[in-house]
Amino acid sequence: MINVLIVDDHPIVRDGLEVLLASEGDFSIHGSVASAEEALAHCAKKGAPDVVVTDVHMPGGMTGLELLARIKKDFPTVRVILLAGMPLKAEVDEARALGAAGYLPKSSKRGVLSAAIRRVVAEPGCFAEEAYVQPKTILSAREAEILKYMANGKTREEIAIILGIGFETVRTHTKNLMVKLDATNSAGAVSRAYELGLLRA
Repeated sequence: MINVLIVDDHPIVRDGLEVLLASEGDFSIHGSVASAEEALAHCAKKGAPDVVVTDVHMPGGMTGLELLARIKKDFPTVRVILLAGMPLKAEVDEARALGAAGYLPKSSKRGVLSAAIRRVVAEPGCFAEEAYVQPKTILSAREAEILKYMANGKTREEIAIILGIGFETVRTHTKNLMVKLDATNSAGAVSRAYELGLLRA
């Protein structure tokens, strides 16, 4: 059996991954936690799993990449696979440099993660990955425009007036860009956009 620790701040995602892996027959859920800090505490208390599957971006605290660095330092034999809502080449490169065993988009088809886990356990040193997208292709022109005003501290009501569009339209675009940027709120979206180079100081 392959022991897997799942790390994601969204309960639905964690539950889905648990069900998916448990149904395969050769995986055992070592634990399921909502943050990097909880993951490290879990490993310290219950021992290290064979594989850690973690979200790249989690609000507050440590990121998945920071968790990867800590795990490779404290538990060097553990394989870490990162899951990204918005895959990026820069993160793939950083994940490789930090010793990750894989980097996969959350949109991967059913079975891709299971196969990746089996592969990284069977082939030490391999790196499981799929295609990534370039940051500049992420947002529509309107979404990018709204994001710029968000970064300048404008409210949705103010943005609607400035752009001459309805408040509901602004809210819809804001919701879509937060999904694309894998952010849970406007501040997180702006921060992520700076990180990706979509916004510049």
